[in-house]
Amino acid sequence: MYPTHLLRHPANDKLRRYWAEQYHGYSVMQTNNGPQIENYLASALSTLQHCVHQQRLTFAVRMDLRFPDAMPRCSLHNSNEVLTRFFRHLRYELDRVGLKYSHNLRYIWTREQANSAKPHYHIMPLLNKDAVDSIGNTAPSDDGSYSRNNLFHRVYRAWLKSMGFDGDDPRFGQLVNVSEHPITKRYWSAVLHRDDFMVMDEAMFMASYLCKEHSKPFGQGIKVFDCSRR
Repeated sequence: MYPTHLLRHPANDKLRRYWAEQYHGYSVMQTNNGPQIENYLASALSTLQHCVHQQRLTFAVRMDLRFPDAMPRCSLHNSNEVLTRFFRHLRYELDRVGLKYSHNLRYIWTREQANSAKPHYHIMPLLNKDAVDSIGNTAPSDDGSYSRNNLFHRVYRAWLKSMGFDGDDPRFGQLVNVSEHPITKRYWSAVLHRDDFMVMDEAMFMASYLCKEHSKPFGQGIKVFDCSRR
């Protein structure tokens, strides 16, 4: 059983460990692999609350971004520049649609690396629901590329471009995955509203997975968690 008192993380004494199953009244996804990082929980909750107070409805989804298996460890994996490019390409993908309403892209992300030579990323995009309200078909197009005009395919193209590949390159297989809810085992997405506690609670529960201590490569001198700037 984990202790209930807070302890500092040994690799960074500014990071506070958190073992409780609720944070400021919202559910937290605790696992057997160790605690959450309270600093990250605070940032995630602040980002979610900012979204729902800035717009009527917010569409949220959680996704995983992975590098191709055949890609050897290289300089691309030694910083988070690839993720910076990813969000830039995703904004471009969303901007060029000519949506009736602004997408207001915000996000939460984490970098993880456990038993692999390469890291991977978990992200939670947060979008204005009036502009984007679904993930869309996650299957590839008939030619094996990801050329459909839905959110999933736009995310996939942005990820390919961030690594320096063409957005319609069909060679790599499934590098982007939509996260499942741990209880329902279904793709998770939600529409958040400031007055709907149940949905906000579920979103914080799903976001808290990104805040866990386990598998964060703290010793690499690279940021492992962040949220979009307001």
